[in-house]
Parts: sequence; structure tokens; C-alpha cells
Amino acid sequence: MKTICINCPKGCELEVARMADAAVAVSGNACPRGEEYGRNELVNPTRMVTGLVRVAGMRKPLPVKTKTAVPKGKIDAVLFAMHQTTVQLPVKIGDVVIPDVAGTGVDVTATANM
Repeated sequence: MKTICINCPKGCELEVARMADAAVAVSGNACPRGEEYGRNELVNPTRMVTGLVRVAGMRKPLPVKTKTAVPKGKIDAVLFAMHQTTVQLPVKIGDVVIPDVAGTGVDVTATANM
């Protein structure tokens, strides 16, 4: 599998392969973070998710994000949960808006004060 590392500005082109003994081989990385990224992309790819949730009584939505990365296969469920959520004011940056979103064990937090 070929991929581009997004862990630093270098954007190394990685070649990632699963070996016969279930080990993962990564080449093309210029730093250890690239090797870790490549391995994770093959075994369990994850992404941070950002979005908006409704605020009761207001037209302006609240920007939110996942506290840590979630599995790529759960992104649609995370976005659906964000779409279904309405928060009550006041909200501060870092407040948990959706705990354990989509059963991932990851919280969705506010990224703005309202």
C-alpha cells in the first residue's frame, strides 16, 4: 500500500506492506513518526473529526471536534451523532458535548465558547 505521511510537513511517500509473519514493513519515512503512521494506516486507520452541532434557541451552530482520533469506519456514525445533537448554553471550549460518541470511547468537545 502506498500512502503519504501527514504527521509532519515533509509529507513522506510511504510504502507499507504486511509481511508473511503478520509484521508490518514501512519504507520511505524520514522519521520514526512516519513509520508509526504507516503501520497504523495499515492496521487501524484513524482520523480526527470536526463538525458543528445545533445550539438550542440559536441559528449559529457550535463548532466541535473529537478529543482524539476515531477509527475511519466510525466517521459516518460520529458525524450522524453530531448532526442529531443539540446543546444548551453556556458552553466553554473543552466541554464534552457528546460522551463516547458512536461507541468509540472518544468524547466530542466544544471548540468555542458560547
